[in-house]
Amino acid sequence: MKKTTIALTILLLTGCAAGTSQDDGMTTGKTPGAGIIRPTNAGEARMLISQAQTSGNPDSIIYAFNQALAFAEFDKSDVYLSIAGLERQRNNNGKAEQAYRQALSHNPERGDVREALGLLLVDMKRHDEAEQLFHEIVAADRLRLGQAEAVDPAHCVADARSPWRSYNALGLLADIIERGREARQYYQCALAIAPGSATVYSNLGFSYYLDGEYPKAERAFTRAVNQQPDYQRAWSNLGLLYFRWGRQQEALQAMRKIMTQAEALNDLGYIALMEGEYSLASGLFQRAIDASPSYYPRAVENLEQAKTMSAISRR
Repeated sequence: MKKTTIALTILLLTGCAAGTSQDDGMTTGKTPGAGIIRPTNAGEARMLISQAQTSGNPDSIIYAFNQALAFAEFDKSDVYLSIAGLERQRNNNGKAEQAYRQALSHNPERGDVREALGLLLVDMKRHDEAEQLFHEIVAADRLRLGQAEAVDPAHCVADARSPWRSYNALGLLADIIERGREARQYYQCALAIAPGSATVYSNLGFSYYLDGEYPKAERAFTRAVNQQPDYQRAWSNLGLLYFRWGRQQEALQAMRKIMTQAEALNDLGYIALMEGEYSLASGLFQRAIDASPSYYPRAVENLEQAKTMSAISRR
């Protein structure tokens, strides 16, 4: 079966909106207010943080949290977690990793920080490191529940406090290396902990899709969009599934939940193009052009590409 590349979704765990560091190289060097506003006590530091958050300027917020590190009243692990969250939002993965590790240096038992670091490592394609960290998180949880330390996805032992994001991420990593059955066991464990997670249902559906189990994939994607009707990734995955299943009208209807008619036709055309179905792709691109109320350069370019690739394939 041909597999169209669509990113599996995991719910990123971020801190509150903040940042921190004393003199550890994590500041930007051009942070607004740097060297001007220096709180002399924890109360002033809190006021600075509040003012920075009101401004919405990430650099200012990070600077404010950096200043807070000088005062014992602040939990340094919390502050570093906040910094990491801001750096993740700005795609500064290196600085985010540094902040997470700083948080763990102050409190190595923070499971939420370890989990957030693992999710970051997945995004950074450092899959082996991430997998080891998630296994450690799950093993620690199993010990909390009085179970054997070894992680066995086929025998889920968990309660409401268990790390569903770690199980979800382990499923994602298993799918990446084409261990679909194992991945789905991890997803089912995540759902046992967080039964309303649209993210996990979407990942479960995509796992079934990758193995050609379309009816099961449809049920999982449908659960995802029922749980979260505005979940774009799940609607996109459902549209992809229907298109590969030969149910083009339903694919278009699913895509229309999150985009215009012209955009949906263009996206479906691009899927067909990547699958080597050049005639079908050309027809969809032309429909996208006709459906657009204004000039649609992307669809025009895609149509030309489809015609070119079709001509090459006939040589």
